[in-house]
Amino acid sequence: MRLKSTPFKACRRSSGFSLLEVMVALAIMGVAVVAVFQIFSITLRSTKKADDYTKALFYARSVLDQAYVLPDIETGSDTTDFRDGFEAKREISVKSSSEDDKSKLYEITVTVTWEPAGSLTIKGLRNVYEAES
Repeated sequence: MRLKSTPFKACRRSSGFSLLEVMVALAIMGVAVVAVFQIFSITLRSTKKADDYTKALFYARSVLDQAYVLPDIETGSDTTDFRDGFEAKREISVKSSSEDDKSKLYEITVTVTWEPAGSLTIKGLRNVYEAES
C-alpha cells in the first residue's frame, strides 16, 4: 500500500531560504556596500586634491609670468592672495651677473600655499641685459 504525501511533507520539501541564509546574504551585501562607499570617498578626496594642485599650478604660473614681463625686475619678495584660500609668495634673487654688471641672471621662486597644508613651488630664470646708452 502506498502512502499519500501529507501537507507537512510538502512544506518540508519547499525550496525557500532559511533565516540563516538570508542573514549571511545580508552580511555579505553589507560588506560590499561599505567597500563601495570607501572607494567613492577616496575618489572624492583624490579629485579634490588634484583640483587644488591644478589651481595652485595655474596661480604659480601666473605669478611667475608676471615676473617675466616686469620691465624693471628687482630682488626681494612679495605676496599675492587669491580666492579660495590660495596664497602665492614670489622671491626674486640674483643668481649670477656679468663682470661689467650689464647682464644679470635672476632666479624667480614662486611658492603657492593653501589650506589644509598644501604647498607647490616652481622656479624660473630670467636674464636681463642692460641697454647700452
